[in-house]
Amino acid sequence: MSKVNSKAQAPSGSIGWAGAILSGLALVTIALMLVVLFGFLDASHYASFADFFTPDPTAAGGALGLVGGAEGVTLSIVLLGVMFGIQTSSSRYSPRIIGIFTRNPLNAFVLSFALASILYTFLVRSEIKVNYVPMASVAVAEILALVNFALLFPYVLYTFEVMRAETLVEGIMRRARRSLKRRSELMTCIAQVTDIAYGSIQLGDMPVAVLGIDVLGEYVARTYIPAKKKGMDPEWFKVGHTELPGASDQIIAEVNRARTWFEYLVMSSFVDMVGLAPVHRKEAVHSIAVATRHIGLAAIDIGDPEVAELCVRFFNTYLRTAINRSAPTFASGIMNEYRRFAIGSLEWRRDLAVEAAAHLLRYGRHFDEAGMPAIFGAAAEDVADLAIEARVCDPQVSFRLAQLLVRNFLDLIPNARPIGLNGLFKGVAKLTCWAMAADEKDIAHVLVEGIAAAPPDFVDAALTRMEGVSNGLFWEVNERVISFDWLEQPLRDKIPLLRAALRRAKSSGNGAVSLDEIPVVAPDLVKPALPNPAG
Repeated sequence: MSKVNSKAQAPSGSIGWAGAILSGLALVTIALMLVVLFGFLDASHYASFADFFTPDPTAAGGALGLVGGAEGVTLSIVLLGVMFGIQTSSSRYSPRIIGIFTRNPLNAFVLSFALASILYTFLVRSEIKVNYVPMASVAVAEILALVNFALLFPYVLYTFEVMRAETLVEGIMRRARRSLKRRSELMTCIAQVTDIAYGSIQLGDMPVAVLGIDVLGEYVARTYIPAKKKGMDPEWFKVGHTELPGASDQIIAEVNRARTWFEYLVMSSFVDMVGLAPVHRKEAVHSIAVATRHIGLAAIDIGDPEVAELCVRFFNTYLRTAINRSAPTFASGIMNEYRRFAIGSLEWRRDLAVEAAAHLLRYGRHFDEAGMPAIFGAAAEDVADLAIEARVCDPQVSFRLAQLLVRNFLDLIPNARPIGLNGLFKGVAKLTCWAMAADEKDIAHVLVEGIAAAPPDFVDAALTRMEGVSNGLFWEVNERVISFDWLEQPLRDKIPLLRAALRRAKSSGNGAVSLDEIPVVAPDLVKPALPNPAG
């Protein structure tokens, strides 16, 4: 996708190589045509064009002096363009971008060609005598000057084209694909793209930041992970603090054991970007979540459990960073991609899908405790959708996710905020109505028993709101599109059956559900940072 976008944007930023070259050739061609035209008019008293264009020693010396001076001006323009490109790009992104210009063979060719032309012109000028003109050498000097002039305009356009972030990123990643097994050069490429993304986030240039994030994720998912599957030198996976500066000894030992240092390096830069992105620019964080999902699914495709589990840990880290920054706008995109990753893992690692669901609810609860309760409802809906998707692969996974929702619902009834509790109940009710419609009796039973253990007034009011909502669109424009209490028509029709099932559960004396066999929600090892009211 990023390649397509980059190519689609190219025409708007430049006239293209063909247009630039044709423009340069057009200038030289027009000049030659004018010389021929007026030369034909001026040469009427000469016997031939050859006589007209054959200079005497004085004319040849003057012409070569002009040629040398013009070539010097051309070289100055070339140097100015290169210096301007280097200074602008390095100040906008990172000094590491300078290496892209210094190692560019076209820059070296144009500069060398201009210098060689000037030197050749000086040498030919010294060959001219009072009674002798080296015609072949003078002609070559003039041809070299014409080539310099023809290259000038395309090269200036090329310099500005190279300065575009899309061109920089594309060139860097092309070099990274060639340098896959050369660690130092590969790390330099990754650092250059990361710097471009960092600088773009700081400057508010989000399309370029998203481009950098996309190509990093695409490179890991489509180039690096398949290369790992084919086999790489074991020494490649052994790193130290030089490759991961600032990492603890535990991290170094872990990535060496799991052979995940490169994935860790890329996704650690994603964490820094989440911490750097302004809270109103959620597109960068969404791209990070998408890239992480692609990496995780690529690991699932090749059967690499270490990278898949590492992606789970980084998804959790993104959510923790969003909580600490009080940025609920980040959470919806991250959770949605987290859920899609969990769906993708159902065929291979169903336990990973259940673990991801537990983390979604846990971090939803952390958002609720940090004063952002609406995110809890989004997490519950994601888990309910995951349970519905899991039925195709394994109904037992749907059952475990239903138990997980009930456990969280009952644990939070005493002290949850109304918005968060209502959002969690919406996920439980949605899954219950689906289980009834799909005739999943075991899932419906555990959910009904859990709802029956809740305060009747709260349950009745929540179901009444769901029955009464006739417009599914949320009344504000934000991360949500669907209203909090909206259920699709096929599921909303099951609410009367749910009420009847709740009455039967109450009349049978099972007013509380047994939680002995329901998965225990892991305790919070790190409490979320609560917002400072004074700040």
